[in-house]
Amino acid sequence: MFSSAWKSVLSSLILLAALPAGAVRPFQSRDEQGMPTRQALVRNSGFIFSGTVKAVERISPQTKDSVAVVRITFQVEEALRGVRKGQLLVIHEWAGLWQAGERYRPGERVMLFLYPPSKVGLTSPVGGETGRFRVDPQGNIVVEPQHADRPGLGKDVDSFPKQRIPPRKLFLLLRDRELE
Repeated sequence: MFSSAWKSVLSSLILLAALPAGAVRPFQSRDEQGMPTRQALVRNSGFIFSGTVKAVERISPQTKDSVAVVRITFQVEEALRGVRKGQLLVIHEWAGLWQAGERYRPGERVMLFLYPPSKVGLTSPVGGETGRFRVDPQGNIVVEPQHADRPGLGKDVDSFPKQRIPPRKLFLLLRDRELE
């Protein structure tokens, strides 16, 4: 019925439709490496929170036109946008992100800046690793030396005297930069 070339084009279109909306449209604000600036990190986020990973489950495609996804459940500890404190938030990510190295483990604590869900319900961190931070047992973001080079944050991270930042403080820093 369809040639192999058309099947390839159709598969690509299905995949693009499955990705979060922000992942396929260009950022309005990018740095010299092409990553979202701190302003875009906040602006492009539908959900911003810190929390604990409660469950991770791979869901196989149900039809030939669907894609494999990973369902991740978080317990929201610090709600900053689009969620409530104490909420169990369930998100769906395209399983291909997991093959590229992005993974969560039950019990892991993170702060996430997530795209709004796509038309098919998928999301991911804004700018990949730029929108994901490790959180320590006290609930603070762990500032590591490589964060200074992380696109979107730059030298602002170096200006913190401590190596741990409360999630709300990081959010306010990034949001206030958006207002400049």
